[in-house]
Amino acid sequence: MELSIGELAHLTGLPVKTIRYYSDIGLVPEARRTDAGYRRYDDAGLARLELVRTLRDLGIDLAAVRRVADRHVTLDQVAGAHADAIDLHIRQLTLRRAVLRALARNGSRPEEVRRMSAFARASADEVDRIMEEFLAAVFADREDDPFAERMRAGLPMLPSEPSDAQVDAWIELAGLVSDPSFRERVRSMVAEGARVRATRAGKPDEGAQEAGRMVSEEAGQAVSRGVAPDSAEGAAIVSELVSRFSAASGREDEAAYRDELADQLATFSDHRVERYWQLIGLINGWPEQPSHVPAYEWFIAGLRA
Repeated sequence: MELSIGELAHLTGLPVKTIRYYSDIGLVPEARRTDAGYRRYDDAGLARLELVRTLRDLGIDLAAVRRVADRHVTLDQVAGAHADAIDLHIRQLTLRRAVLRALARNGSRPEEVRRMSAFARASADEVDRIMEEFLAAVFADREDDPFAERMRAGLPMLPSEPSDAQVDAWIELAGLVSDPSFRERVRSMVAEGARVRATRAGKPDEGAQEAGRMVSEEAGQAVSRGVAPDSAEGAAIVSELVSRFSAASGREDEAAYRDELADQLATFSDHRVERYWQLIGLINGWPEQPSHVPAYEWFIAGLRA
């Protein structure tokens, strides 16, 4: 069976101009030409044109269509690659939609609009790059630090249908990890953690960990009750907590030890670092955790009183 280009257009619904272009670039070659120069197509040409039309309707570019039609790659390989690209595009569009809703809800300042819009345009690969840059800066020359493994295990994974709160957290996290002062703050914590572990010969100090839990509990209760750390009641709580730390470290409760303990705890107590983990938890859908920094700040103030 031979078909004219007009008949081919009628059967496929494609414009004659499009079929002629596909023929000119060799994508759907004609079977022959008449003496008058008119194109004629056979069943193989019709089948090839149907394949080209289907792939183009799915958004596959002409170069990939040609590779499939010429059997340089299989259809499932091309379909899989384009499905992955569509998934990424959907993720980007979903994030942009959520950011626009956040903008409409919050009425953000112009500088915030620019920052939010820029981050919404970032691909998943770009977000991964931002986080990798942050971790590389924090753990430069300390790649084997055990804290690095914990932070890498807790990277943000925004769901395909994020809530407004998750989008807000995503945007805030991007700004936080890009802040050089925050990176340096986390790096100082990593360095101090390495120093403390070295003094303990790499062994976990269960006594110190228990003392830390007691700070969150007892100092946290003192904060909620409005007890001043330099009051008589506050001083008694501070002394009880110090006794736990000193027993764990084999030190005497004296002024020099309290100063040293206050400095060490201050290194590991930071609202922005705690906020980092709160944002990660919100994005990843983890159970909400209470804030422990206020309790430690109360205890540190008591140590310095």
